[in-house]
Amino acid sequence: MLWAQTTSKDREVLKEKLRMELKKRALKVVESLLEDSVAEDFLVDCAKFITRANYRDAVEERSIAKMCGYPICPNKLGKMPTQQYKICTKTNRVYDMTERKCHCSNFCYTASKAFEVQISKTPLWLRPHESPPEIKLMKKENGYIFTSVFAFHNKELHVLNANISEI
Repeated sequence: MLWAQTTSKDREVLKEKLRMELKKRALKVVESLLEDSVAEDFLVDCAKFITRANYRDAVEERSIAKMCGYPICPNKLGKMPTQQYKICTKTNRVYDMTERKCHCSNFCYTASKAFEVQISKTPLWLRPHESPPEIKLMKKENGYIFTSVFAFHNKELHVLNANISEI
């Protein structure tokens, strides 16, 4: 009986060490996302090692440093609007601008949110047991925005089809 308890305690200690190591690695990844501009493949690789909350922290830290919150974007943030809400007269809706203020453009905000929702909701220490999700980034090339149409079904993100629009 004592042996079973000891191994159970040892397993818990090992699990806690693993959790702490994964948290430390996630913090290092978040720190690397604070660089001026991050390569696309690096950002995609980072999704395996961070949580959505880690990514939101990186976005917020970048905006505090006056950089666009989308790590791929090298732009600096200009004058930040002081208003918290924006009223759209076309749709008669009120939008909270808190998160949008962290990005230099609507494209960067949308691309950042699209990346964020693709990060696995599974806790970091359980991810070795699952296959990593395929991350798709929005593209902006030659005056056109190449995106995938994202949709939510049962709180899951689905890529429906490609969408091309002129800037």
